[in-house]
Order: sequence, then C-alpha cells, then structure tokens
Amino acid sequence: MLTNDAFSSVLFLDISSLIEPMGYKLVEATKSEHKGSVSLRILCYKGSDAITTEDLERIYNVVYPRYAVLWTRDLELEVSSPGINRNIKDCGEFKVFLGKRVKVYSISKSSYVTGEIEVADDEALCLKSYKVEDSNESGEKIRIEYNDIAKAKLDYITEAKEK
Repeated sequence: MLTNDAFSSVLFLDISSLIEPMGYKLVEATKSEHKGSVSLRILCYKGSDAITTEDLERIYNVVYPRYAVLWTRDLELEVSSPGINRNIKDCGEFKVFLGKRVKVYSISKSSYVTGEIEVADDEALCLKSYKVEDSNESGEKIRIEYNDIAKAKLDYITEAKEK
C-alpha cells in the first residue's frame, strides 16, 4: 500500500522550500545516519522538462551547504531524478506527476489500470484515457481511490516514430 505522510515530514517541507523557488519539485527525501555520518538522498523533478546534470548540480549546491552546517557530522548528499519507471511510494507523488502516465494496481478490479494523471486530490486520482489491462475495459476517465491502490509506478511508453 502507498503511504500518505511523506510530503508532510519536516525534512521534506524544508528541502521543498529550498528547491521549489528554483523551479523543481521534491519527490522524495530520505535521511540515514551511520557511524558518525549522515546520508541524505533526494529525488527531484522538473515537470515537463527533463532534469539535467546541471539542474542536479544547482540543487546540490543549494541543499548541501545548509545541511552541512545544520548537522555536525559528515554529510553525504545524493541528488537524482526519479527515473522514467519510478515506483510510486506516497500518494502525494501523484500531484507531482500530473500529466504523466501511470500504472496502478486496483484492488477492486484485481488488475492494473493505466492512464494519464488528470487530477490528484487528497483521496483519489483521476486518470484520463485509461485502460484496465485484464478486462480490456477502457474509457475517457476513471477515478481511483488511494485506498484501492496496492502499488503504482510511472508508465513510460516509447512511441514508434512514423516514417
């Protein structure tokens, strides 16, 4: 099942406040401590544009100095993009990925449902141009409650170019 609290953690909100004015969205922030050092891993998204290594460097240069000062231990910071087939871990991610294709496993339909995220609110998401894989049901729009989703991921499709 998906979590529904990652986007409200203090760490997530703090890092979001640093990078959102720069035009980036935070997808995930995880902190782990071990043997006198702290590891911080953040995943960032740029919207419809592909995130570049220069973007990741800009984010690193803003985040690293802040946490190197706040935490008195050695800091290891990893900044990356979520990838094209990211497994979605928290319901809040659907809002970040508006307009992207997803593949969700619906418990009530006992099947995967694919479609483009049109709306994501606090309780459900609405997919447009959806298809239910096992039944070949398809349509314009479908609303799926978050508590009906067992797992989800971005659904990257390579479209063949016409010659």
